[in-house]
Amino acid sequence: MPMKALEGIRILDLTRILAGPYCSMLFADLGAEVIKIEPPEGEMIRDNPPMVETGKEGPHDRSRSGYFLSLNRNKYGITLNLKHPRAISIFKDLVKIGDVVLENYAPGVMKRLGIDYPVLKEINPRIVMGSISGFGQWGPSSGKLAFDIVAQAMSGLMSVTGHPDSPPTKVGTSIGDINAAVHAAFTIMAALWHREKSGVGQHIDVSMQEAMVSIMEGAVVRWTIGKELLTPIGSHNTNESPMAAYRCKDGYIIIGTVGNEHWERFCRAVRKPEWATDPGYATKGQRWAKKYILQKEIEKITEDYTVKELGEMLDRERVANSPILNIQQVVDDPHLNERGYFVDVEHPVIGKAKIPGIPFKLSATPGEVERPSPLLGEHNGFILGKYLGINRAELQKLAAEGVI
Repeated sequence: MPMKALEGIRILDLTRILAGPYCSMLFADLGAEVIKIEPPEGEMIRDNPPMVETGKEGPHDRSRSGYFLSLNRNKYGITLNLKHPRAISIFKDLVKIGDVVLENYAPGVMKRLGIDYPVLKEINPRIVMGSISGFGQWGPSSGKLAFDIVAQAMSGLMSVTGHPDSPPTKVGTSIGDINAAVHAAFTIMAALWHREKSGVGQHIDVSMQEAMVSIMEGAVVRWTIGKELLTPIGSHNTNESPMAAYRCKDGYIIIGTVGNEHWERFCRAVRKPEWATDPGYATKGQRWAKKYILQKEIEKITEDYTVKELGEMLDRERVANSPILNIQQVVDDPHLNERGYFVDVEHPVIGKAKIPGIPFKLSATPGEVERPSPLLGEHNGFILGKYLGINRAELQKLAAEGVI
């Protein structure tokens, strides 16, 4: 079996909900040893739907969530009550053999617990600590409570999302969390690479707000340089037209053109060659300025066809297009299934489950989903025994004392 890309990296994962667990999942999928540390009662997303009935009101009542399964596969799971001095001592012992500590508490919590970066680097100078928070570890807003929707609002994303006459609109997934997670994973790898050369770790401060502003495309410079304040434009692109959702007989189709060549192909596809020579549509700037007028003209044509019929017409001229899939259609998509994106896992409580797979493919060291999410405290004996020499009798004592 080939060596895994991140084999040998050990991550102590204190995170909860979404941003942190998604980040550590990326590492676990590529072979890092991720030790998920939860409070004895388990983290809150163990209550997120879908919840299976199996295990309800039993010893595995906290291990019935499909949401938790999808984010915590390939991880080892232990419990530590970090409000207990003995649990803090155990955590510090694990830091000695760790490479990364990942946390997404509110700024200041790690210091109050006595395990902030200045403490951890004294224990292990090579440790890399990654902190994900709404607004970063310092600054006027750092103490403000933040969730994904707050990051979407404070990044400007909601101000440009939706239709011109709609209220500010949240994107349909928690992109504020997930975007911060991916940025955190990248910077952790950068810090580990630097450690290989320098021998020392460092503290990484990832702000959900900053990570979101960084992906706002040209919106910032449109204002700072062009003095143009972007507003919601529905499904339209901010630079090109036609590039939006257009109504057909049986639904909507996405059509995308970039530049004059694609525009000319589009005109041929919809049998409107005269549009290609119309001086009012000669440049992409002119077309974008008339995007709403153009949409009405285009829909006079597209409404005569089904999404499939129009898609075939556009494909013949190599014009980008697609249907708008719902989640059931995504799961059934033949392309995703041919590429093996979705994976089936066997969970001891949930049973066989199809979950999202790994969204990247490495030719020599591909990622793999080998294990389902851990049952609550499933690996207390394995991890604490393997690394700290804690035996079964001591584990029972720690449980009785409320440490684990």
